[in-house]
Amino acid sequence: MRFNIYNSSESKIKLFHSTNTPGPRKMRAHHHTEFEISSCISGSGVYSVDGNKYFFKAGDIFVFSCDEIHCITQIDGVENLELINIQFEPRFLWSSSGLADYNLLKIFFHRNSNFQNRFEGSLPATKNIFSMIYDMEKEFSSKKYEFELMVKIYLIDILISFMRDFDYVDFTDNLSRYEETLRQLEKAINYIDLHLEDDLTLDEIAAISAMSRAYFCTLFRKFNGISPWDYITIKRVEKAIGILKSSSDTKLGVASMCGFNSSSNFYKAFKKVTGKTPSDYTKQDL
Repeated sequence: MRFNIYNSSESKIKLFHSTNTPGPRKMRAHHHTEFEISSCISGSGVYSVDGNKYFFKAGDIFVFSCDEIHCITQIDGVENLELINIQFEPRFLWSSSGLADYNLLKIFFHRNSNFQNRFEGSLPATKNIFSMIYDMEKEFSSKKYEFELMVKIYLIDILISFMRDFDYVDFTDNLSRYEETLRQLEKAINYIDLHLEDDLTLDEIAAISAMSRAYFCTLFRKFNGISPWDYITIKRVEKAIGILKSSSDTKLGVASMCGFNSSSNFYKAFKKVTGKTPSDYTKQDL
């Protein structure tokens, strides 16, 4: 497997360009806080998504919400599979510094009964989206002046195309009425990101956003696709991975630095989020 990884400065959006060899692949349940757009440049195979199987080929595009379990479980033939995957946190668009309308995220969590994760590559609209994905990669790669703004503009155009050109979205709920609520929600998320090592509680975090615990949890899932506690767990594991790759600390020490109160909770969360164990990222033992 070969990866080229591009990030924004705030790491709220990432682009992966990868090549994978043919053959069967083990289903690995994993979780992340980002929404994902996956485009197949070459090769074919099977995407398993929440128990469903999609056969795909070059030109096809998939979209996944952060609560959808998805994994490529088969790469056909002898041709390598080449993919471009875009992952971005919802607040990349709805944060106070965002340019887009919140309704652009409906393809991820306001879907109608026609929705399917796969977008057929032979359709003109899909080809147009594919072209914009290539342009986004060029912006990431070149890093010219205001490239991050251009990346966001391409993402907005892609999401608009998903909603205009495919009958997959439920348009009945206008999310723009939540503008002030989202500002409060962003304060809470920023607080979480800065205090992952602390003993966080939902009551404490909800108070930051000036909401009741129940309302905060409801709004958090509505605009992020996952519960606040799942978000905290995933972010803690991601922080732990970064430390494990670059530090000689024991796994027990890393667990403590990332807010886990026991090694058993650390291992359990690691397995749930990544489908792997901490030992897969380091040789350091407890």
